[in-house]
Amino acid sequence: MIEGLNDEQSLAAECIDGPVIVFAGAGSGKTRTLTYRIINMIVNHHINPYNILAITFTNKATNVMKERIKAYIDVDSRNLTITTFHSLCASILRQHIDKIGYKTNFTIIDEDDQITVINEVLEELGYQKKQNKKYQAIIKHNKCFMTSPGFDIDKKVFDCYNSKLKEFNLIDFEDLLIKLYELFTLSKETLELYQEKFKYILCDEFQDTNLIQYKILKLLSGKYKNIFVVGDDDQSIYGFRGANYENIRMFKEDFENYSSYTLRQNYRSRQSILDCTNRLISYNQDRESKNLFSDILGESDDVVSYKAIDQIDEAMFIASEISKLHVGLTSYKDFAILYRNSVLLRNIERELINKHIPYKVYGGVSYMKRKEVKDILAYFKLMLNYDDTFSFKRIVNTPNRGIGLATIEKIENIRLDNNINYLEAIEKSKDIIPNSKYDKLISFKDTIWRFSNDIREYNLCDCFDSLIDEIEYIKYLKEEFSEEEAKDRIDNVKEFRSVLLHIEEESVDKDKIKLLERVIDDAMLNDSYKRNQSDNSDGVTVSTIHSIKGLEFDTVFVCGLEEGLFPKEEDTMYSKSLEEERRIAYVAMTRAKNKLYLTYAKRRLLYGFNFVNKESRFFNEALGVDNKYIDTSEKIKTINNKYDGFDKKQIENKPLYKTGDIIIHTKFGQGMILSIDNGIGTIFFDSLKTTKSLLLSHPSISKK
Repeated sequence: MIEGLNDEQSLAAECIDGPVIVFAGAGSGKTRTLTYRIINMIVNHHINPYNILAITFTNKATNVMKERIKAYIDVDSRNLTITTFHSLCASILRQHIDKIGYKTNFTIIDEDDQITVINEVLEELGYQKKQNKKYQAIIKHNKCFMTSPGFDIDKKVFDCYNSKLKEFNLIDFEDLLIKLYELFTLSKETLELYQEKFKYILCDEFQDTNLIQYKILKLLSGKYKNIFVVGDDDQSIYGFRGANYENIRMFKEDFENYSSYTLRQNYRSRQSILDCTNRLISYNQDRESKNLFSDILGESDDVVSYKAIDQIDEAMFIASEISKLHVGLTSYKDFAILYRNSVLLRNIERELINKHIPYKVYGGVSYMKRKEVKDILAYFKLMLNYDDTFSFKRIVNTPNRGIGLATIEKIENIRLDNNINYLEAIEKSKDIIPNSKYDKLISFKDTIWRFSNDIREYNLCDCFDSLIDEIEYIKYLKEEFSEEEAKDRIDNVKEFRSVLLHIEEESVDKDKIKLLERVIDDAMLNDSYKRNQSDNSDGVTVSTIHSIKGLEFDTVFVCGLEEGLFPKEEDTMYSKSLEEERRIAYVAMTRAKNKLYLTYAKRRLLYGFNFVNKESRFFNEALGVDNKYIDTSEKIKTINNKYDGFDKKQIENKPLYKTGDIIIHTKFGQGMILSIDNGIGTIFFDSLKTTKSLLLSHPSISKK
């Protein structure tokens, strides 16, 4: 047994030769195991550090491992390669990329530079630049999954983009992986050079590797097969980024004589918390079984479940509990509030502000500071004040109306020269602005003027709905951003309806202008409070679950645990999607060291509508309550109908489908059924350029 490791860790660290896969449960000390294994290889097995390659996923993890090794043994860091995937690729390509037609002094471009190149491509092809982020997402997706776009237009942009990169000797982040794989595939001499150099390979966070990263590992270890991978299949939650859950299965197939170890002792959480997380994740079928245990037994009240009356009660409970525990000298930075959907952030922020609790939105932006929310606020602010310069300049060309900076400057000059407001200035601009732009400006002016009257008379939510429809803001978001980003932004737009409804319902004053002014004032106060907080201050961490993976806190609140919200409705239709959702819940709960709160609201104001919700199956699974959930809230279908053209049909009237059928989906458009398994269709959608697995009996699908 290696000193400093438990029995399970020692067994893994002592297995030096051949392929090894280690399933390391949450908080089970995988970094420690990796570090000690490297020390063991060098000190006890006399392996030359030059022949060792350890791959991590972040620079932080790289530095931690280097510092720990340095504290134990005196080894020249130049002889031991501990690095991230992308850094490894860059260093090898700097020496050998000329073998595949590039110059070794290539320039690595970031996402902003990538957009610049895409804009040049779109201009050359005669396409609209406003779709540059859409094409950026298509390019990233296809490079990540080693595929080519399925449509001629997308393929033309993809090919021209790659040609331009090569012409100017540029490499994007995805290319760092792709070009190294090409180099190893096309240059046997180079591959053999690095196979001899890296005779022993270790890879951390193996569950987060994508397909091309796995292929690189397979090539590098192909000669000696001394490859040691460690990760946790229960924490694989980055499928949307290209992380390939199937890599674990492929490893077992490609390295038949592999050794397998499981780390089950948890050093982070109390046993009472682990009992919950063990119960939860046991419902997943496609996993390596591991029942985590801890020497810290804990108390019966370490896990608290709270069934709130509504979203306000939920937020007030969370803020009150933090206040009480903080009085007991627990630092604010020891608390985390985690949620699946960012639209929940609004109510949480408000209650934290009300109780003067400092907080930091980790890896995200405060709700009222998001672009789409600020756009909507700007429309309403201009309706109240035709002289609002910042609002006018923000929205006069949002969504795109073809109004450039030169035109805006002319309107500004007319306003100042004549001492009039922006709407009046637009009317006076006919003689100095081309007709096509003038007509668009008049239409914009009419919209602002008409709604400024409507908000004085009609329900604010109805005005909001009409405004979003009239300016086609949802369509604009779908065109401007990638599918995942657009979906998040659309949810935030829908949630603004809740802001308006809440103000109307709780206020005695029925003056619509005063109500709208209050919405705007609340937003500004929210921003002011956030600006007064230092990033290094003692604040509660408020975060989506994906942003917080790898961190730990004394006390964790997992909120919004309602069926249809977490898991999301669409993820309950397909077992693989549901299992990933459950892994996300598992990651959230395993962040807690001493206290875990699970909350849900029986009624929730969401997207401007009141839901009566069932508690999430994850809530019950963690607490050991039987689940009887099949259908999710009908109200969510109503909301989708309002914003995405959801066509409610009777399920029993659905036609029979077969492979090859062309279908129409109310949200994703036209698609072709590639395969059918137990009523689940794998469908390739033209608009998405990829496949989705959906329940064919779902009312959103119809045969063309």
